[in-house]
Parts: sequence; structure tokens; C-alpha cells
Amino acid sequence: MNPISKLLSAAALLTFSTFAQAQYYKTLPKGVRSLDLRNIKTTTISSSYNHSESEAAYSYDIELDSETLKSIDNDIIETIYEILSPYPDAANAINLGKYHLDARANMEVDVFGFGYGVTNKLTAYFGIPFHTARVKMNYSRPKGNNYDQVAQILQNYTSDDIAQGIGKNIETYGQNLDIDGAFLQNLVVNHFNYEELGDWEGSGPGDTEFGLMYNFLTTDKYGLLLSVGGNAPTGRVDDPDILQDVGFGDGQWDAFVEFGGSYLATSSFYVNSWFRYTYQFAADKDKRVPYSADVFIGDETATFNEKLGNRLLYHFSTDYVVNDWITLNTAYEYDYIGEARYRALDGRNAYAESILASNTEAVQHNFRTSIILSSVGSFQKGNFLLPASLRFTYQQMMEGRNTAKYDRYELQYRMFF
Repeated sequence: MNPISKLLSAAALLTFSTFAQAQYYKTLPKGVRSLDLRNIKTTTISSSYNHSESEAAYSYDIELDSETLKSIDNDIIETIYEILSPYPDAANAINLGKYHLDARANMEVDVFGFGYGVTNKLTAYFGIPFHTARVKMNYSRPKGNNYDQVAQILQNYTSDDIAQGIGKNIETYGQNLDIDGAFLQNLVVNHFNYEELGDWEGSGPGDTEFGLMYNFLTTDKYGLLLSVGGNAPTGRVDDPDILQDVGFGDGQWDAFVEFGGSYLATSSFYVNSWFRYTYQFAADKDKRVPYSADVFIGDETATFNEKLGNRLLYHFSTDYVVNDWITLNTAYEYDYIGEARYRALDGRNAYAESILASNTEAVQHNFRTSIILSSVGSFQKGNFLLPASLRFTYQQMMEGRNTAKYDRYELQYRMFF
């Protein structure tokens, strides 16, 4: 996973809502079909919650210190080290500055879903999202070179006229050997073998969800629902050769089970509660081999068997029915993804397994509020021609860990026929 925008793919933008009409446990009547159209937009994604649950910007610093410079094939750098080779203390002190990369992203998802009432208690459904992502990447140089410090070290060789001369020349003409923004592109493209930095835009399908919903208990006051299904890897995965791209899928099959129910406290107020457990199957994927735990990028790609952590999603909501047409909903969602595991298939990169797995355990706490406009109640009473609903939702992320920080807006249209 690349250090900047790859974390955006961990932001699980989509979990398909049930195809129930009102209370959570209700399924479609036998032979009735539902068409679900949904648009999701995020706020600008420019930060994430880190492992300590603190918010941090999507950014990465490349420090061009002596250790990093010695591993880079560049004419300017080779010239500098050739000149300083007789003076290792000066060569080891050199630092050509720090480059800072930061990324901002916006994502939009259009979801197309279809449900069918197999019986009055069993509904089959599937849904597929179509993603559009835009990433803007900027880079700057917050710290320049330390040629003056290197020059001072050389000029401390008071009995060495050559060192004195080199020190004076570095102090006078060092900026001619300086590195500009073009060097960063050269470093990323030629040394690390990534594609060029810059803005990125992409669109395409995400992972497809399919399932069966079974309403196995219904009373006057409450009902229970059991759902089983899976996710097919139909979305693009992130490209290990592009720092700033976003994956629309995670590249493996999933299987889930979901259980919950609704309780009608009054004729106009009820509560819903459900949880979903998702098992993510392992798959072989190409990953960049990081240099170390501190330097997450690398110039080598290898194939790893990746087992993403299993996911637990818990939802609690309340609904207040204003009238036959309007319902108000508030909800809390807890989303947990366990730590991933990696196994290097070539055996040479076993040291990278724990590095790739670090900080992959993710948590989200979300608050959601919705207003639902529905003609279903009026249709059932014979007062309206077509059964349909329109739902407006705002979701705010309250806190998290190892996940992108974003809020989102949803507009959902559902029709029955």
C-alpha cells in the first residue's frame, strides 16, 4: 500500500442498505421487484485517522539525507560525493533537503441495485457501484540543502588547502548543484520506478454485492431478519506503480452474514439494530516492497498472498414516522476491520510481511441522519398510484483509526413494481 492515496481505498464508501420497505426486517412481497438508484458524494478527503486515532493529513516526506542519497543514481549526486570522498564527515553530513507530498481526493459513487421477492419472506438482491475519483497531488520543499554546514566542516580542515578550497566553492557556488522540483519526478520515476506524480482521475465499477434476505419472524411489535451473501471482486484494485491512484475494489471475494431486527415502540416510533460479519478471502496481489517500517515506498514489486482483516459492521437507528409520507431517521454505525496478513510468495521479502500488515486494523464511528419521503404507505391504502421512496442522508465520521477522514451525502431513489 502506498503511503499517500492508497489509504483512501480503505475508506469503505459503500455498504448496501437493505431492500426492506420500512422496518429493517421487512422483505419484498412475492413477485415484487425493487430498483434502487443511489448517489454518494464525499467531502474532500485530505486526511486520515492514524493508529493513535489522531487526525493527520495525507502527506509524505522524502528526506534526502546521506543514507538516501547514496542509494540514488543521479549525476549531480555522484559529482558531489566524488568531490567529498576524501572527507567522509562532510559527505555523511550532507542533506539536499526535504520534499513534502500531499494529496486531496473527492469520490462519487453511483449505485444500481435490484431486488426480487422470491417469497413473501425471502428476497434476493444484487447491487453494483460505479466510482469516480479525483486526486490532486501537490509537492513542495519545506527544507533546503545544508551546503553551508558542509562548507563549514570542510573549512575546519585548517591545514588542508584542498578542503578549504572545496568548502569555499561549495559556499559560493553550491546552489548551482541544487536540486529543483524536476528532481523529485526523476527520483520517483527513475529510481523508485513509479509513474509520474500529478493529478489522477479514474472511474469504473466497484465490487458487486449479492445476497438473500430471510424474514424468519414477524409479530405485531417486532421482527427479525437474517441475510447471507457475498462480494465479487469486480472493481479495479490500486496500481502499485502509481502513488496517487485509488482502488475501487479490494481484489478478493467476501462472504457475509447479517442479522438484526426492528421493534415498534409506538405506531410512529421504532428502533432498528443489526450487525454484519464479513469474511474476506485471501488472494495473491502485487505490492511494493517497502524499504523499512519508516520508509514505506520501495523500488521493487513482489507478489504477496494478502488476507485482509475480517469486518464487523454494527448499526443502530431510530425512525420517527411523521405521517404516511415522511419519516425521520437517525443512526449510529460502528465499522471494524481486523489486521491484514501478508505472505511473500518468493520467500525473499519475508521481512516486508509485518511492515505491510502494520496499521491495517481500522475503525470508524459514524453518525447518520436521514429524511425519507415515501409513497408506499399511501399506495398500500389505495391513495397513491405508484410505490416509491426518496431518501436524503448525511453521514459524519465522528472518530476512527487507520481510516480516511470524510463525511458523505447520499440521495437514494427506490421504486417497486
